[in-house]
Amino acid sequence: MFDKNLSRLENLAVHLIGNKSKEEELRLSASESGLDTPTMNIIWHYLQSAFKDPEFFRFNHPSGLEFNGVHQVCKSLFAKEQEFLPASQKLAQLLFEVSDHPQVKSGELLVIYFSNLRFAQIEAPAVAVFKSEQKQPFLFTEEEESNIELYSYQGINPAKVDKAALIFNQDEAEGFQVLAVDNINRGEEAKFWFEQFLKIQVRSTEFVKTSEIIKVTKSFIDQDLGDEAPLEKTESMEFMGRSKDYFSLEEEYDPKEYSEQVFQDEGVADRFREFVRSRDLQNLELDSNFEISEEALKKKGKVFKSVIKLDKNFHIYVHGDRSKIEKGIDDDGKSYYKLYYEEEN
Repeated sequence: MFDKNLSRLENLAVHLIGNKSKEEELRLSASESGLDTPTMNIIWHYLQSAFKDPEFFRFNHPSGLEFNGVHQVCKSLFAKEQEFLPASQKLAQLLFEVSDHPQVKSGELLVIYFSNLRFAQIEAPAVAVFKSEQKQPFLFTEEEESNIELYSYQGINPAKVDKAALIFNQDEAEGFQVLAVDNINRGEEAKFWFEQFLKIQVRSTEFVKTSEIIKVTKSFIDQDLGDEAPLEKTESMEFMGRSKDYFSLEEEYDPKEYSEQVFQDEGVADRFREFVRSRDLQNLELDSNFEISEEALKKKGKVFKSVIKLDKNFHIYVHGDRSKIEKGIDDDGKSYYKLYYEEEN
């Protein structure tokens, strides 16, 4: 997704962010870090490891963007109203101020400025922010007189990104175009990075909409359709199979067309569209037409896996007609599946 040839990395600063509740300190670097070619190559690898999906966010604040600290720092840096080093120090201070929960780990904050960065269809100046919390052991050798000694140290693994954000100087008035990841925490714990520090919300993009509809479809099948009586595995697979067929064949999502094709019952289709509206908590307008994202379809591929796992002995892969597989219980109380087929390959 990144085009290195059309991008230019200009500045790098590293600061140490402690946990306030544990009386750990904030240590700000007094100067920028050097940028030799090997270091820049590793940083590029670090960047590419972090942002693999085009899921964009934007800065937000209930009282207005002027109260979002990270947005304001980036805005002043892009406008050249503030030099890079003091801007990076301000970002470190903002992160330190919200690092007061006992579960928040200390770590290095890397702040990087690109005078130009190309990602997918976006090309603009950008600020990248990485927080490294988990150190990895590394080995290195050193020749001493007639011996070669082996040493170890703890460092940042550029292939494993903990927390990161990438802010493009685009759509400033709407909160910039922002990519963000937290590969350490999930659920409530991830709010520290997304909500307390960055204060961002998801943008309503084709990638996000496609991903969310697939997710909501699976939830509806499991929760609503299986509410009165649990669905057979093959029934759930059949619904998800028709969902996959729709997304694979169509270029645009149509709520009515999709619901009727997947569920093949007008009453169930109406219930599904109401279910979607009730789950659209981020105001993504999921009950409207939108262009289907191929990237999101690939990302959600596991949702469509048609595999029945039986104990530790068998896996049954179901690719088509559910009527050709039959489930039952024999006289001894053992469960079985009966398969009907025409050819054996």
